[in-house]
Amino acid sequence: MANLVLMSSLSNNIDLTNTIKELIGPKPFKLAYIPSQTDKERIYFEKVKPEFMALGITDFFYFDVDEEYQEYQLEEFKSCDGVFLSGGNTYYFLKNLQDKNINVYLKQMVLEGKLLTGVSAGSIIMSKTIKIASFYDENEVKLEQLDGLNLVDFEFMPHWQENEQLLEKLLSYSLQEESSIFTCADGDGIVIKDNHVELFGAISEIRKGKIIK
Repeated sequence: MANLVLMSSLSNNIDLTNTIKELIGPKPFKLAYIPSQTDKERIYFEKVKPEFMALGITDFFYFDVDEEYQEYQLEEFKSCDGVFLSGGNTYYFLKNLQDKNINVYLKQMVLEGKLLTGVSAGSIIMSKTIKIASFYDENEVKLEQLDGLNLVDFEFMPHWQENEQLLEKLLSYSLQEESSIFTCADGDGIVIKDNHVELFGAISEIRKGKIIK
């Protein structure tokens, strides 16, 4: 019973926002915020925190899995009602999740019905593989194990601004992959509620070298 939200960025789409509010529900909701890398000044978190509060989130747990990681924090992390995976370098982010076994806890929390939301890299990681991250990110950490959380049966292409060169490259990439690729512009999103997929915005599906819709 997965409850997932995949976005390029936090969205002002009213229908998408209302759907996320429904997933959060009326009860007090504690969100575990996981940055892709250490941000000692909490700059991005403080910037987006008001947007989370507007969704009805009442409490936050900032969970650094990079330089400030502390194992004792795992219990509080697992007690949260939902998790947010931020944007950033996908390879660096996934390496930290793998090294601390956070990916295992994330999958367990999803199985428990807890809400998992991601933007950009945080959404890419929900797929079976993060290979599509090569379109945007450098694999500076030399990550070899590119398996994602395998929570969705498609790959996620964020920040989609279609141009001929990028489209041709993505169509070529799709020929090598078994899964569909969903392209998502900033402001759009995909919601999976109880395993039902709902698309918000101008999202296209690419599969085996063709644009399906």
